[in-house]
Amino acid sequence: MFFWMTWVKFEMRNRSSSAVVNDLANKLRRDIALGTLTPGARLNIEALKRDHKVSHPSIREALALLAGEGYVSAQDNKGYRVLAYSLDDLKDSSRLRAELECVGFRWSVENATREWRASVVAAHHLLSEVEADMLNDPASFAIEWDARNLQFHQALIGNCGSPRLLETMGNLYDMTRRYRLMDYSNTQLDHQSWLTNSAEEHAKIKECALNGDIETGTRLLREHTTKSVAQSDGVILHLSQNR
Repeated sequence: MFFWMTWVKFEMRNRSSSAVVNDLANKLRRDIALGTLTPGARLNIEALKRDHKVSHPSIREALALLAGEGYVSAQDNKGYRVLAYSLDDLKDSSRLRAELECVGFRWSVENATREWRASVVAAHHLLSEVEADMLNDPASFAIEWDARNLQFHQALIGNCGSPRLLETMGNLYDMTRRYRLMDYSNTQLDHQSWLTNSAEEHAKIKECALNGDIETGTRLLREHTTKSVAQSDGVILHLSQNR
Protein backbone atom coordinates (compact mmCIF):
# COMPACT_ATOMS: atom_id res chain seq x y z
CA MET A 1 0.00 0.00 0.00
CA PHE A 2 2.83 2.39 0.89
CA PHE A 3 4.58 1.65 -2.40
CA TRP A 4 1.34 2.26 -4.32
CA MET A 5 0.69 5.63 -2.66
CA THR A 6 4.30 6.68 -3.25
CA TRP A 7 4.04 5.76 -6.93
CA VAL A 8 0.75 7.67 -7.30
CA LYS A 9 2.25 10.80 -5.74
CA PHE A 10 5.28 10.47 -8.01
CA GLU A 11 3.05 10.20 -11.09
CA MET A 12 0.99 13.21 -10.01
CA ARG A 13 4.13 15.31 -9.56
CA ASN A 14 5.37 14.24 -12.97
CA ARG A 15 2.10 15.17 -14.64
CA SER A 16 2.01 18.50 -12.82
CA SER A 17 5.60 19.26 -13.86
CA SER A 18 4.82 18.30 -17.46
CA ALA A 19 1.81 20.64 -17.50
CA VAL A 20 3.97 23.52 -16.20
CA VAL A 21 6.61 22.88 -18.86
CA ASN A 22 4.04 22.69 -21.67
CA ASP A 23 2.28 25.84 -20.48
CA LEU A 24 5.56 27.77 -20.34
CA ALA A 25 6.64 26.45 -23.75
CA ASN A 26 3.30 27.56 -25.24
CA LYS A 27 3.71 31.07 -23.80
CA LEU A 28 7.28 31.42 -25.05
CA ARG A 29 6.35 29.96 -28.43
CA ARG A 30 3.59 32.56 -28.75
CA ASP A 31 5.88 35.43 -27.68
CA ILE A 32 8.52 34.37 -30.21
CA ALA A 33 6.02 33.86 -33.00
CA LEU A 34 4.39 37.25 -32.45
CA GLY A 35 7.72 39.04 -32.14
CA THR A 36 7.40 39.95 -28.45
CA LEU A 37 10.70 38.10 -28.00
CA THR A 38 12.77 39.35 -30.91
CA PRO A 39 15.18 37.27 -33.05
CA GLY A 40 18.59 37.04 -31.40
CA ALA A 41 17.26 38.03 -27.98
CA ARG A 42 18.95 36.29 -25.04
CA LEU A 43 16.56 34.36 -22.82
CA ASN A 44 17.46 35.13 -19.23
CA ILE A 45 16.70 32.19 -16.95
CA GLU A 46 16.29 34.33 -13.83
CA ALA A 47 13.98 36.75 -15.61
CA LEU A 48 11.86 33.89 -16.94
CA LYS A 49 11.70 32.36 -13.47
CA ARG A 50 10.54 35.67 -12.01
CA ASP A 51 8.06 36.55 -14.75
CA HIS A 52 6.45 33.11 -15.09
CA LYS A 53 6.89 31.91 -11.48
CA VAL A 54 8.32 28.53 -12.43
CA SER A 55 11.40 26.56 -11.39
CA HIS A 56 14.78 26.45 -13.12
CA PRO A 57 14.32 22.83 -14.22
CA SER A 58 10.94 23.63 -15.79
CA ILE A 59 12.41 26.61 -17.66
CA ARG A 60 15.32 24.59 -18.99
CA GLU A 61 13.03 21.76 -20.04
CA ALA A 62 10.72 24.18 -21.87
CA LEU A 63 13.67 25.84 -23.62
CA ALA A 64 15.09 22.47 -24.64
CA LEU A 65 11.70 21.65 -26.14
CA LEU A 66 11.65 24.91 -28.10
CA ALA A 67 15.23 24.32 -29.26
CA GLY A 68 14.13 21.02 -30.74
CA GLU A 69 11.30 22.80 -32.57
CA GLY A 70 13.57 25.47 -34.04
CA TYR A 71 12.41 28.46 -31.97
CA VAL A 72 15.55 28.96 -29.86
CA SER A 73 19.19 27.87 -29.94
CA ALA A 74 21.31 26.62 -27.06
CA GLN A 75 24.74 28.19 -26.68
CA ASP A 76 27.60 26.56 -24.76
CA ASN A 77 27.52 27.93 -21.20
CA LYS A 78 25.65 30.99 -22.43
CA GLY A 79 22.04 29.89 -22.16
CA TYR A 80 19.52 30.27 -24.96
CA ARG A 81 18.72 32.81 -27.65
CA VAL A 82 15.74 33.27 -29.94
CA LEU A 83 16.70 32.02 -33.39
CA ALA A 84 17.19 34.64 -36.06
CA TYR A 85 14.95 34.71 -39.13
CA SER A 86 16.11 32.40 -41.91
CA LEU A 87 14.55 32.72 -45.34
CA ASP A 88 16.53 29.74 -46.56
CA ASP A 89 15.12 27.55 -43.78
CA LEU A 90 11.61 28.86 -44.41
CA LYS A 91 11.82 28.15 -48.13
CA ASP A 92 13.29 24.71 -47.62
CA SER A 93 10.69 23.69 -45.02
CA SER A 94 7.81 25.08 -47.08
CA ARG A 95 8.97 23.39 -50.27
CA LEU A 96 9.25 20.04 -48.52
CA ARG A 97 5.88 20.52 -46.82
CA ALA A 98 4.24 21.31 -50.17
CA GLU A 99 5.53 18.12 -51.79
CA LEU A 100 4.65 15.86 -48.86
CA GLU A 101 1.20 17.40 -48.48
CA CYS A 102 0.49 16.70 -52.13
CA VAL A 103 1.45 13.06 -51.60
CA GLY A 104 -0.79 12.87 -48.54
CA PHE A 105 -3.66 14.50 -50.42
CA ARG A 106 -3.35 12.03 -53.29
CA TRP A 107 -3.33 9.02 -50.97
CA SER A 108 -6.27 10.39 -48.97
CA VAL A 109 -8.41 10.93 -52.08
CA GLU A 110 -7.53 7.49 -53.40
CA ASN A 111 -8.78 5.99 -50.11
CA ALA A 112 -11.70 8.42 -49.71
CA THR A 113 -14.46 7.56 -47.25
CA ARG A 114 -17.60 9.37 -46.12
CA GLU A 115 -15.98 10.00 -42.75
CA TRP A 116 -12.91 11.57 -44.34
CA ARG A 117 -14.97 13.83 -46.59
CA ALA A 118 -17.05 14.88 -43.58
CA SER A 119 -13.87 15.74 -41.64
CA VAL A 120 -12.66 17.95 -44.51
CA VAL A 121 -16.00 19.78 -44.65
CA ALA A 122 -16.03 20.31 -40.88
CA ALA A 123 -12.45 21.56 -40.75
CA HIS A 124 -13.06 23.94 -43.64
CA HIS A 125 -16.19 25.33 -41.99
CA LEU A 126 -14.27 26.15 -38.80
CA LEU A 127 -11.47 27.72 -40.82
CA SER A 128 -13.83 29.83 -42.94
CA GLU A 129 -15.40 31.32 -39.79
CA VAL A 130 -12.11 32.66 -38.48
CA GLU A 131 -11.00 33.73 -41.98
CA ALA A 132 -13.81 36.29 -41.84
CA ASP A 133 -12.59 37.50 -38.44
CA MET A 134 -9.04 37.80 -39.76
CA LEU A 135 -10.16 40.22 -42.45
CA ASN A 136 -11.22 42.66 -39.74
CA ASP A 137 -8.54 42.06 -37.11
CA PRO A 138 -5.56 39.91 -38.19
CA ALA A 139 -3.49 40.57 -35.06
CA SER A 140 -6.18 39.35 -32.64
CA PHE A 141 -7.15 36.22 -34.57
CA ALA A 142 -3.76 35.16 -35.94
CA ILE A 143 -3.18 32.31 -33.51
CA GLU A 144 -6.71 30.91 -33.82
CA TRP A 145 -6.46 31.19 -37.61
CA ASP A 146 -3.19 29.32 -37.67
CA ALA A 147 -4.58 26.52 -35.48
CA ARG A 148 -7.66 26.08 -37.67
CA ASN A 149 -5.57 26.31 -40.81
CA LEU A 150 -3.46 23.44 -39.48
CA GLN A 151 -6.60 21.42 -38.71
CA PHE A 152 -7.85 21.92 -42.27
CA HIS A 153 -4.57 20.89 -43.88
CA GLN A 154 -4.35 17.90 -41.54
CA ALA A 155 -7.87 16.90 -42.54
CA LEU A 156 -6.94 17.02 -46.22
CA ILE A 157 -4.22 14.42 -45.71
CA GLY A 158 -5.74 12.67 -42.71
CA ASN A 159 -6.84 9.65 -44.74
CA CYS A 160 -3.41 8.98 -46.28
CA GLY A 161 -2.76 5.95 -44.08
CA SER A 162 0.79 7.05 -43.19
CA PRO A 163 1.38 8.08 -39.55
CA ARG A 164 4.98 8.98 -40.40
CA LEU A 165 3.91 11.37 -43.16
CA LEU A 166 1.35 13.01 -40.84
CA GLU A 167 3.97 13.44 -38.11
CA THR A 168 6.49 14.94 -40.52
CA MET A 169 3.87 17.33 -41.90
CA GLY A 170 3.00 18.48 -38.39
CA ASN A 171 6.66 19.14 -37.61
CA LEU A 172 7.18 21.14 -40.81
CA TYR A 173 4.08 23.20 -40.07
CA ASP A 174 5.36 23.93 -36.56
CA MET A 175 8.78 24.95 -37.86
CA THR A 176 7.27 27.66 -40.07
CA ARG A 177 4.59 28.83 -37.61
CA ARG A 178 6.44 31.85 -36.29
CA TYR A 179 6.88 33.24 -39.81
CA ARG A 180 3.14 33.01 -40.47
CA LEU A 181 2.16 34.51 -37.12
CA MET A 182 4.74 37.27 -37.51
CA ASP A 183 3.12 38.04 -40.85
CA TYR A 184 -0.53 37.87 -39.77
CA SER A 185 -0.01 39.88 -36.58
CA ASN A 186 1.87 42.72 -38.29
CA THR A 187 -0.60 45.61 -38.28
CA GLN A 188 1.55 47.73 -40.63
CA LEU A 189 0.85 45.44 -43.58
CA ASP A 190 -2.27 45.16 -45.72
CA HIS A 191 -3.59 41.61 -45.42
CA GLN A 192 -6.97 42.04 -47.11
CA SER A 193 -6.11 40.81 -50.59
CA TRP A 194 -3.92 37.95 -49.40
CA LEU A 195 -6.50 36.70 -46.89
CA THR A 196 -9.30 36.85 -49.45
CA ASN A 197 -7.25 34.88 -51.97
CA SER A 198 -6.23 32.35 -49.33
CA ALA A 199 -9.85 31.73 -48.34
CA GLU A 200 -10.82 31.21 -51.99
CA GLU A 201 -7.94 28.77 -52.45
CA HIS A 202 -9.00 26.78 -49.38
CA ALA A 203 -12.53 26.51 -50.73
CA LYS A 204 -11.29 25.26 -54.13
CA ILE A 205 -8.98 22.71 -52.53
CA LYS A 206 -11.85 21.45 -50.38
CA GLU A 207 -14.01 20.97 -53.46
CA CYS A 208 -11.22 19.03 -55.18
CA ALA A 209 -11.02 16.72 -52.17
CA LEU A 210 -14.78 16.14 -52.16
CA ASN A 211 -14.93 15.61 -55.93
CA GLY A 212 -11.90 13.32 -56.06
CA ASP A 213 -9.97 15.69 -58.35
CA ILE A 214 -6.42 14.72 -57.44
CA GLU A 215 -4.57 16.54 -60.21
CA THR A 216 -6.19 19.93 -59.69
CA GLY A 217 -6.11 19.52 -55.91
CA THR A 218 -2.39 18.77 -55.76
CA ARG A 219 -1.60 21.65 -58.12
CA LEU A 220 -3.60 24.09 -56.00
CA LEU A 221 -2.09 22.77 -52.78
CA ARG A 222 1.46 23.17 -54.05
CA GLU A 223 0.81 26.70 -55.30
CA HIS A 224 -1.04 27.63 -52.11
CA THR A 225 1.73 26.43 -49.79
CA THR A 226 4.71 27.81 -51.69
CA LYS A 227 3.03 31.15 -52.39
CA SER A 228 2.88 31.85 -48.66
CA VAL A 229 6.69 31.91 -48.62
CA ALA A 230 6.73 35.03 -50.80
CA GLN A 231 4.39 36.71 -48.32
CA SER A 232 6.66 35.86 -45.39
CA ASP A 233 9.72 36.86 -47.45
CA GLY A 234 8.30 40.37 -47.73
CA VAL A 235 7.41 40.71 -44.06
CA ILE A 236 10.81 39.42 -42.91
CA LEU A 237 12.51 42.02 -45.09
CA HIS A 238 10.15 44.69 -43.75
CA LEU A 239 10.86 43.81 -40.12
CA SER A 240 14.60 43.51 -40.67
CA GLN A 241 14.72 47.03 -42.08
CA ASN A 242 12.78 48.43 -39.15
CA ARG A 243 14.55 46.76 -36.23
